[in-house]
Amino acid sequence: MILILVSGLLYLFYHNKSDYTSTFFSLDTLVSVRSSENNCDEIKKIITDISGKFDIYSEDSELSLLNSSKSAQCSDELAELLKESERLNSIYGYGVDISSGNLIRLWHDRLQEGRLPEQTEINEYLQYAGKNNIILNGNNAELINGTSVDPGALAKGFALDRVYSFCAETGPEYAVVSTGSTTLLYSSDKERIFRCAVKADRDSIAGTAEITPCFVSTSGDYERFTEIDGVSYHHILDLRTGFPSDTGLSSVTVFCDSGTESDFLSTLIFTEGKDNLDKYLNSDKFRIIAIDKQGNIFKSDSLVFNEMK
Repeated sequence: MILILVSGLLYLFYHNKSDYTSTFFSLDTLVSVRSSENNCDEIKKIITDISGKFDIYSEDSELSLLNSSKSAQCSDELAELLKESERLNSIYGYGVDISSGNLIRLWHDRLQEGRLPEQTEINEYLQYAGKNNIILNGNNAELINGTSVDPGALAKGFALDRVYSFCAETGPEYAVVSTGSTTLLYSSDKERIFRCAVKADRDSIAGTAEITPCFVSTSGDYERFTEIDGVSYHHILDLRTGFPSDTGLSSVTVFCDSGTESDFLSTLIFTEGKDNLDKYLNSDKFRIIAIDKQGNIFKSDSLVFNEMK
């Protein structure tokens, strides 16, 4: 057996001693790869290429250049990311919105400085996010009303969708690729069972889920946070208030056939909170486990989950 630790999840599965492994830093996190085939270099290239295009903290990245110029001819990858974001918004609403880059950057910078944003700053940057602020015509993108794009709620899942396509074409027996909060569990055997130990918080395990190959994404308030004056401020923003989300949940894990969608949905469901879980628990497109701040567990009926005693 092998144990792989990622954000919110522990993956447990059988493997051969001849497995190929790799770890590297990309997408602002430590990425781990374990595969039955010698394809780690190819997988690394797929992920680092996407990261290089979407890195908003690199002045020379494609997305940074779009954010600064407000208009650009995009690569196929960036154009597809923008299209997929709009598709998901049209289905699920704008609780997660990649046009909120200005607000996300404001919080990032202020917390780095050890202080909170002013309410006037939050109000100003909230107005830059919203429907119809990204216009895409073919591969030509235009950002209006001062909008800036931050793909943080989609980029990891998007990159892993690309890895899935590569694996489907080349046919390894299995591959587990973790970008921290989002992981691809790939297998050529669609009935292979992966056991995932879901964390209740930073220090304890809530239980184990048994799932067939899929993408898994977790959003929670305990992995990335900054403490100021004894109060913790995590990185997931509620676009209704402009502040870190505080809706009664500690974490949300989504099991889905799409990496981009699992990434998006875990953030969305987390920000919508405990009172809105019912509309997601029994979807026929994905399954979820949500844990509230009191440690109560809510899960999709179709998901096999064994709680820790």
